[in-house]
Amino acid sequence: QSGHYGRGIAKLLISNLEYSVNDQDIRELFAEFGPIRSYSVHYDRSGRSLGTADVTYINKSDAARALKTYNNVPLDGKPMIIELVTDEPSSIGGSRNFGGNRNNSNNRSRGGSGNRGRGGSRRGSGGRGGRGGGREQKKPMTAEELDKQLDDYKSSKA
Repeated sequence: QSGHYGRGIAKLLISNLEYSVNDQDIRELFAEFGPIRSYSVHYDRSGRSLGTADVTYINKSDAARALKTYNNVPLDGKPMIIELVTDEPSSIGGSRNFGGNRNNSNNRSRGGSGNRGRGGSRRGSGGRGGRGGGREQKKPMTAEELDKQLDDYKSSKA
């Protein structure tokens, strides 16, 4: 699986962001490393930044370069904490990476991707909690669907 390091989709989770950082800032910063499939800053229901974002690259090697270049580098005064969170788009099939502790191997050390965040900075980024407590499990939304939802939400507030 790791034999084709440069190919395949790779997603970075960026945390410890200053709350004023927006989607545009993330795109400008991370696009220099290669083609980006999607990017977004995460907001709570009232539109406040959660201080986290994700960037999905089309090529793993681009994600690796971005991680190496920007991990612990200050943006607006706060050092960004960057983690590689996915290797393959395997969440389509059997094992889903969220919603419980059954698949705990995912949360422990992520190979050589710099465990500097020590887990504490990732609290609440798993998608559990406030969003839709007791409703039935729906299939996870794609980044494109989430981006559209966010854009629709933002434009309705304007």
